[in-house]
Amino acid sequence: MSEHGESPTGHRENGGSTPENPVRISPVPYDEWDHDLFSVINHPRKLPEANVLGIFQRHPALARAFLTFNMHLNTSTLPVRVRELAVMRVAWRRGSKYEWASHVLIGRKFGVTEAEIEEVRTGADTLLNRAVDELDTDSGLSDATYAALAVDLDERQLMDLVFTIGAYTMLTMALNTFGVELDPVISDENFSFPKREWYSHKREG
Repeated sequence: MSEHGESPTGHRENGGSTPENPVRISPVPYDEWDHDLFSVINHPRKLPEANVLGIFQRHPALARAFLTFNMHLNTSTLPVRVRELAVMRVAWRRGSKYEWASHVLIGRKFGVTEAEIEEVRTGADTLLNRAVDELDTDSGLSDATYAALAVDLDERQLMDLVFTIGAYTMLTMALNTFGVELDPVISDENFSFPKREWYSHKREG
């Protein structure tokens, strides 16, 4: 399957919110952060400023719960390259510029190639793209896809893969709903969210 030629939804090319993703919850300013809130993921150092973390500052109980789970996903049994390619595909399908740009950078650090990033962007028929697409569309994996994944992934890795895809799908919902803007220092990495039939409804304010 290919996504070349599909129309973008009008995202700006370099950060900022769009009419479809207005800022509904603004991040807490960095100089007002409670850095202890993030100790579960970066103790004892202070994390750099990031809009998504500024949003979590608005709800400390939720932040602690989600970030504890997210810390597991970021240190799970999955090979990092597998994790990042899966997250990028989630971000692309779900129209999250923030998640896409962030994880393209992380993926490159762990050896994801430009060709592999392009495969994610264009929806090439890779095993990981199929897995993400099936879970996103059908909330499950076909027997064929599951069996193909199980050739290289053991039981715990398969569990971590499914939970990773699910968790980052949930995160895209939050990023899109609350209008989390791209951090100024990060490029949008050529993000142009393609319209699809399954995503044809319009968000109304």
